[in-house]
Amino acid sequence: MTKNLSGFFDYLNWRGDLEFSSVPLNEVDALIFTQLSYLNFAGLISENFEKPVSLKNLAQNFKNSSDFEIRKNLGLVINPLTVELLFKCAESFRFGNVEVCNFSDVYDADSEEQFSAVCFVFQEAGSDKKSVFAAFRGTDDTLVGWKEDFNLAFMKEVPAQKRAVEYLNRVLDFCSASEIQKIYVGGHSKGGNLAVYSGANCNNWAGCEIYRIFNFDGPGFSEKVLDSKEFKNIEEKVVSVYPQFSIIGMLFHHFENFQVAKSSETLVMQHDPFSWGIIGPEFDKNSALDEGSDYFYRTFNGWFEKLTEEKRIEFVETIFQVLEAPNAKNLNELSEHWHHNALSILKAVANLDSDIRKSTWETAAQFIKEAFQLIQL
Repeated sequence: MTKNLSGFFDYLNWRGDLEFSSVPLNEVDALIFTQLSYLNFAGLISENFEKPVSLKNLAQNFKNSSDFEIRKNLGLVINPLTVELLFKCAESFRFGNVEVCNFSDVYDADSEEQFSAVCFVFQEAGSDKKSVFAAFRGTDDTLVGWKEDFNLAFMKEVPAQKRAVEYLNRVLDFCSASEIQKIYVGGHSKGGNLAVYSGANCNNWAGCEIYRIFNFDGPGFSEKVLDSKEFKNIEEKVVSVYPQFSIIGMLFHHFENFQVAKSSETLVMQHDPFSWGIIGPEFDKNSALDEGSDYFYRTFNGWFEKLTEEKRIEFVETIFQVLEAPNAKNLNELSEHWHHNALSILKAVANLDSDIRKSTWETAAQFIKEAFQLIQL
């Protein structure tokens, strides 16, 4: 943790008067786009590339929407300052005229899918053609979204990854037909995973290219997937940034080249981009991850890789069977009536098949054992 760091709002005060047509997109702009993707734009912008709306008008429509109080409630895990960030961006020359379109939002409890994405279109310096930034939303407040994250532990492709590829293919199709040459893709948290996955698995199109893929503290992939031809083809285009103490980003494996941003928060709270330090057009860098983050990376992956697929499935299904016992749809509902929900969770644990309960505890105990063994090294 580092105190007194400059953040998003300081950056906008410094760089907000310079449009993208004057100064091209940088890594901080990319993180801002991905953070804005957490907002609910349903009904405010098109679900395709037709009739795009400027960010300035979008912010006004967002604020004046009849359900504004609902829209601005982002749950427990997304920083509420994201709404203020939208308004601040809208006031700036840099972001105000950016066009927003192609909004997609899918929530399906049956297929255990949470997916959302949006496109930002802007005129960039050094080109007579427009650029597109496709931003994938990370995990939101829903238990379905968190369950899908855990499903990454054993599924070759979760529904959101498949949909991300389909979404990016549509973006590439549009860009090819519209002679948009430069495409950026990015996301924070699970959105970072979707950005890398879709970039590796999308179709190749003539006339346009994916210029950069931004992964901001997104969970990784298996070593086998990272070594695949598809992922090797995009490795040089991927810009990965993790906070000093990264937990989400240290799940599974990632490309070796990455940046570390200083954070004003502690432990898992460093996952919040609002805590990341910014200096000019870049992040305030740390030389390496904190020891605790590196320790978690080695502990988790050492434990995970020893589990059979059957054990992985059993562990994830059991955990969420218990969490879903109170019938809460999101973390906010789970916390609102915590005393009552805690009883439901305890009852669910008690009602588990004794063999399942024993097996789940043994799996968790293996993680503790793995952690203890690393301490001894």
